[in-house]
Amino acid sequence: MKRHILIIGIVALVLCMVYSSCKKYEEDYGLMMKSPKGRLVGTWKIMQLDSDTASLKLSDYAMFGELQMIFNKDNSGAVKFSDKGLGELLEDIDWEEMMGDMQDSTMNADSIQAGLEGLDFSSMLNEGFNFNWAFDDKKEYLKFKMYDSTSNAYFEIASMRILSLCKSDCKLRYEEDSTKVDISMQK
Repeated sequence: MKRHILIIGIVALVLCMVYSSCKKYEEDYGLMMKSPKGRLVGTWKIMQLDSDTASLKLSDYAMFGELQMIFNKDNSGAVKFSDKGLGELLEDIDWEEMMGDMQDSTMNADSIQAGLEGLDFSSMLNEGFNFNWAFDDKKEYLKFKMYDSTSNAYFEIASMRILSLCKSDCKLRYEEDSTKVDISMQK
């Protein structure tokens, strides 16, 4: 009996070592119990944006709100900003003073100030925009589409490579020509 337990223990140890090195994405931690879709569905806070030339840590500005990316089970989603005071701050800005005297004769600071007066920045920030999402065949990329009401069709707006997709953190990479932006998110 002890021999069987020893053999089962050795087999379990070998399997753990083999599967702990398996990972689907570049920066994953190893074997995941949930499917990629199961891990992706939910509300994510965008924490950081990194490009070749700059890095923006959005969590440093969390006092104003959070930029969120929501993935639903039905492959719909949204990017929203949960406003925690930025809208009120924008409403209190003296736009005319901030912009100074504009040189463009067709549009001056007064007309811009008049156009911005009465805008509810909080509502505008919280509305966000909706999209549909899907994995590619190999589940290496996320493809994002938006609905165009004039043509009554969806069109692709972005394709992002999945660098990491774990239970509580996700990292996507957007690449176009020589531009590369990494988006780090947490649940």
